[in-house]
Amino acid sequence: MSEQPVPGLRELAVKIATSYTRANPTSVDSLPGIIQSAYRGLLACTLPPAAPTTAKSIRGPRTASARVAAAGPDPPPHLTA
Repeated sequence: MSEQPVPGLRELAVKIATSYTRANPTSVDSLPGIIQSAYRGLLACTLPPAAPTTAKSIRGPRTASARVAAAGPDPPPHLTA
């Protein structure tokens, strides 16, 4: 675990791993990996959120014919009066 330690995080990771191993059959050899996984998950919760990425539009510019098609069919003449 080369990440910067956060006070109390290691103890919480051990408690989570202990609870997990009580509820799920695991080998003794897998315990360090379970603790590390819990620690990394908790550490990720303490990091600031990533900056949002701007989504680029994949649609091209709309032409006049595309706008007319998107508007749908013309209403019946008796409803337009």
